[in-house]
Amino acid sequence: MNYSKWTLHLLIGSLAISFSIIIVLLVALSVMKKRLNTVGDIVDQMAVQHIVTNVSVDQTIPLKTDITVIDNLTVGIDMFIDTEIPFTAEIPVTEEMLVPFKIGVKDYIRLDTTIRIIDYVNIDVIDTIPLDQKVQLPIFGKRGPWMPIKGMIPLDQQLKVGFSELLPVKSVVPVDLLIVDTLPVGLQMKIPVNVMVPVRIPINQDANICFNAPMPVDGEVPIQMNIPVNIPLEETALSTYFRKLAFGLRGLSDASLNDIDVRDIK
Repeated sequence: MNYSKWTLHLLIGSLAISFSIIIVLLVALSVMKKRLNTVGDIVDQMAVQHIVTNVSVDQTIPLKTDITVIDNLTVGIDMFIDTEIPFTAEIPVTEEMLVPFKIGVKDYIRLDTTIRIIDYVNIDVIDTIPLDQKVQLPIFGKRGPWMPIKGMIPLDQQLKVGFSELLPVKSVVPVDLLIVDTLPVGLQMKIPVNVMVPVRIPINQDANICFNAPMPVDGEVPIQMNIPVNIPLEETALSTYFRKLAFGLRGLSDASLNDIDVRDIK
């Protein structure tokens, strides 16, 4: 009898536990189904989203082609041109010049003039004066008899002589000298000039350039830029897989034993 009661109580307890587990599982299934539906909705929303990003491009592209330039190009020119310009002119020259000269003079100059000597002149007198005359000899301080004296008196002394009148000068003077001097010369003339003058012309301006024929281009074009990219997932193959993933997530809570076929989902 006791064994039957214990068995009954055990069965009732087991049944209560089973019902509790079933209730918990049902609640968990309901919560899981709701969450799977939420995740499926999120995946569906991901299928129609856009991928927005910046793509950095840093590479060199080889370029070998012919290009045709239709419009005129405005080119800034900053350069120097070295050339020669013909220059022809007559340059007037008016100048006072000092011309050095060196002249040797060897000639005779005839003098016929008068000169005035203002200062006294020292003259050396070397001569002999003849003496032939009578001289009265004094005797005791009185006049005595006259006596004839005859002889030669030599002179050798320096006399200081002054001239009060103009002295006539007539002579031939030999001249032998060297004249070194400068002579002022007035120069007035026109100098013809015909030369090529080298010039360096700076050019700093804008010029319009046109191209009548295609231009060959052979080189490498460096590209370094950031490109904004906007990729709509709805237009890619990923959108289909996202939708299949969302459908599969929603089907996880389905109690059907059949496999979920998502091949026809668009």
